[in-house]
Amino acid sequence: MKSREYVTSDIESSDDEGGIKNLDYKPPSDFSLYKAKKHTISTFDADETVNHELWLIRVPENVTNEDLASMKIELPSKHVKSSETTVLGSLKKKEASAHSSSSTSTKYQLQTVSAESGFAGEMMALQPLVPDSSKGGRLVQAPLGIQQHLILVASPSIPSGEPLAEEILNRPIPKRAQPEGLKQRFQFAGSESQVPGEKISKSGKKFAAEWAKTLEARKIKQEEALRAQEAEEEEEEEEEEGEQEAEVEAEVVAEVVETVEDVQEEEETSTKKRKGEDMEVDAKEEKKAKKEKKEKKEKKSKKGKN
Repeated sequence: MKSREYVTSDIESSDDEGGIKNLDYKPPSDFSLYKAKKHTISTFDADETVNHELWLIRVPENVTNEDLASMKIELPSKHVKSSETTVLGSLKKKEASAHSSSSTSTKYQLQTVSAESGFAGEMMALQPLVPDSSKGGRLVQAPLGIQQHLILVASPSIPSGEPLAEEILNRPIPKRAQPEGLKQRFQFAGSESQVPGEKISKSGKKFAAEWAKTLEARKIKQEEALRAQEAEEEEEEEEEEGEQEAEVEAEVVAEVVETVEDVQEEEETSTKKRKGEDMEVDAKEEKKAKKEKKEKKEKKSKKGKN
């Protein structure tokens, strides 16, 4: 059996000596890397993403792709600070009311995600994986990462005449403050990823350097495994080609032998036929000679009587 890919885990821990303990997933011994023989290049290919921008948009569950297709989006300005929230588009969607049979219209706003918002820690830590056609469609990290982080949020229905209406609508969602004296013990996968703009401590830099070495060693190991598998597949293909050539050669030899046997059989049949004809001629001549001899003998006996 072949697995589709080595499944690696990002869970790493430090041992008592301060080194990084490798907790990578290791497949069973009878599993190997799977290499796709055909891969269709798409706009999300690693080489194509260099010429485009990847945007990450978070939308509510009830918003469909058809709803997003009807929304017009303004291009974000490059001069906007990362701490500011900018509205780039809006969307109106009719939704069924939970309390009545009538439908209500909900307005959504497409906003940029600021570094101080409650969504930043989750969204900005995500790293997109895109297929690489040069590596048989294997998933790799996007070379340029995500350029824009956007979120579609429902706009609350507040009368415009209220004094604080605009302030409430544009108020960003703050990060959840950690209670004083409460230590965070549970760390989910990706929680230690660096958020853009966040400072790294000295120990964090050391860990990042060691982690980079671990990733590089893992990359080299995976490339070696891939090359070994490619060499093995090439050997298998050569063996298959050799077997096919041997089969074709055996078929040709069998056809030649069969043809020679047919020719020999025809020659033997022709020879037997000629021998039979010669024997038949000899028998006729012998019969004729006996007849002539008998006639001569009868003539002599008649003359002796006379």
